[in-house]
Amino acid sequence: MHRDHPQFPDGDRDWKALGLVPIGIVRDGEDDWQALAIDGKRRLFSLGAEADEAVLLDREALGPLVYESLDETCHSLWGHSWNSSIGEIFRLNRRTTQRDRVASYLLPPRVLQIIAYVASADDREELAGMLLSIARYAARFPNEKLVHRYVANALEIFFGDFDEHMGIEASQKGEPTS
Repeated sequence: MHRDHPQFPDGDRDWKALGLVPIGIVRDGEDDWQALAIDGKRRLFSLGAEADEAVLLDREALGPLVYESLDETCHSLWGHSWNSSIGEIFRLNRRTTQRDRVASYLLPPRVLQIIAYVASADDREELAGMLLSIARYAARFPNEKLVHRYVANALEIFFGDFDEHMGIEASQKGEPTS
């Protein structure tokens, strides 16, 4: 769950000052939900709604549970081959997304935060698909400016207005055209 989700506990806290990135929620007891966060060293913390004191959690004990949650979330977004999709989107080695590695070392904070954002979105399936499509496109055409232009042009084509000279300009730069 992303911190902007309405049910996220105390999403307004100053995460940057705490040096933490919120990545979800964790149940403490029967009905008490707390924010789950990670720092740059990939240590897990829980934060209650009332205090800005972060409680360090045992990554070794919770890592497998984090993986299970990640597996369920990512499977709903990218299907059974979500490991490959996450690797493509974030340019991670496929081994980095395997069960034992995630359970032991977690994923980078930015990756977990973006997954939480996508999973919390109303249009999560479409957003997940779009991220994967853009990642594949960017891998094929490493010129970042050209990828930006082509993605913008794809949106313009969809909405009925596009740069009809895009293909000509691209072919002059040695990029494939149809």
